[in-house]
Amino acid sequence: MIMFTSRVMVVDDHRAVIEGIKGVLHDLTEFKIVGEAVHGRQALKRIEALKPDIVIMDISMPNLNGLDTTLQIRKLYPTVKIIVYSMHSESEYVIGLFKAGVSGYVLKDSPLSELVLALNAVHQQGTYFSAATQTIIQQHIKSLEAGLKKDAFDSLSLREREVLQLLAEGHSIKEIAIQLCVSPKTVETHKYNMMAKLDTNRLAGLIKIAIRKKLITI
Repeated sequence: MIMFTSRVMVVDDHRAVIEGIKGVLHDLTEFKIVGEAVHGRQALKRIEALKPDIVIMDISMPNLNGLDTTLQIRKLYPTVKIIVYSMHSESEYVIGLFKAGVSGYVLKDSPLSELVLALNAVHQQGTYFSAATQTIIQQHIKSLEAGLKKDAFDSLSLREREVLQLLAEGHSIKEIAIQLCVSPKTVETHKYNMMAKLDTNRLAGLIKIAIRKKLITI
């Protein structure tokens, strides 16, 4: 049997988590840690050079959260497998990431050995979802089968979601424009498009939605 090594990148804003994962994988020949990032935007910049096979992804991170980072990775690098490793078990996160096409979801209150199980499953071209997340996904599938109404939030584009998170984090239009390399007018257009889609006419309304949808934590 031909053995191969999966290149692993860790994206988490807590150094202790990164070091813990590196320690667990150190003696496992199936995996090689090739790099790390402390937020989503940094991960997107590094992934081209690092060329990971598997990304271990946190959710709650500044600048660009794990869900929207995952959506961009899936679009730009569709062969890269993503395992979510997070403390969040809320349905908004689990369903959003399941729909984004992640290969695994492990909760941080589980032992690191479960993360290794997920890595092994994905390494062998499979998937791994912890018991709690499996239940949420099954309920979601049942709701789809029942024909429940689609959430208007799902109509937002990736760029609109980026702008929404940055607005909710308190960045100005000018700051967002500089960070995303676009004009302030473009950012304003995204803001008003989101207001129309989400049926709100105030910035405060957008921020409330961002909090409810867990784009930011308070």
